[in-house]
Amino acid sequence: MGLPPYEPQQVPEGHYRFKVMTEPEKTKRTSSGGNDFVSIKFSFKLMDELGNIRYHKESLVPWNPCYRDLLLAFGAKPDKKGNVHLGDEAKVVGKEFDAEIIHEPDKDDPRKSWSRIANIKLDDDVPSPEEEPEEGEKVPF
Repeated sequence: MGLPPYEPQQVPEGHYRFKVMTEPEKTKRTSSGGNDFVSIKFSFKLMDELGNIRYHKESLVPWNPCYRDLLLAFGAKPDKKGNVHLGDEAKVVGKEFDAEIIHEPDKDDPRKSWSRIANIKLDDDVPSPEEEPEEGEKVPF
């Protein structure tokens, strides 16, 4: 008799204090359209308002709005176009921020959902990014 398939335990929805536990893992990938990009996996320790501790891992890509907000929460500064990237020299272990965990339905299986970071607390004076890069302009990763 085999074991049932592993299903990660979901973090309950709600407000948490996040702390980065390890250096993010960067993985170069290629989209179905043939474009290269970097996926970044973060490992967090979460504390709820009652002091309960949980752990959460999440992979983000640069076009995810949460990616930008997360880097801004780490103190990154936007470039002239408002874009933010995690450089190799950035040290984020130990950085903390407040955010929510929400449950996002799986796009392929409606019976499943995933814990996702949302509503990262930011300063109000951060400029918004431009919507699209100009023609012929390469997005740095």
